Amino acid sequence: MKRVLVMGINNLVGQALLEMIKKIDDSELQFMFIDNDVAGKNAKIDFQSADQLAPKLKLADILVINTVDWDADYMLDAIIDAIEMQTINLDKIIFRTVAGVNDEYPLEKIQIAKKDPVEFIKQQQYAGKLVDESEIPYTIIRPSNIAETTGPDYKLIEEGQSMQDAKDVSAHSVAKVMMQAIQTNDLLNQSIGICG
Repeated sequence: MKRVLVMGINNLVGQALLEMIKKIDDSELQFMFIDNDVAGKNAKIDFQSADQLAPKLKLADILVINTVDWDADYMLDAIIDAIEMQTINLDKIIFRTVAGVNDEYPLEKIQIAKKDPVEFIKQQQYAGKLVDESEIPYTIIRPSNIAETTGPDYKLIEEGQSMQDAKDVSAHSVAKVMMQAIQTNDLLNQSIGICG
């Protein structure tokens, strides 16, 4: 059995992933969930604290990082510190970032980074670099803006290909690709763009 720790379910993609998990019948996967400041019932956790993350990471075989926000670089620093301090062995990391970290998508279109898109992208790039350099197998998922629709149509874009004209993508589609990365090794050691 593989234990999957999902960081971040209080967002559109996290909720879509949670709904998918409820519907799958896979006795080989056991899911655990934590969110920034809240883990389980009234338990507090800080995603930028290696000491607080380490006990959770010790329980996991697969880590899904589904928190796209400011200070992703500090969060990834804490995760990597926890892994190294506690000699935690993960099978793989799945990290959701945003389209634009590889100059493949226009900065001005990134809705989550309205106040300072340049700084936001730098933080996301550094976080992705930490995942890449961790020597742990990984999948980096780079969606365009997340739409609230549930449309099933999406396109996967290989690293290095333009996403300049990419349309918004549904949270359901991003969650579907995340689930594929959890259940298979089809996207291992790849940075994949996804758009509508």
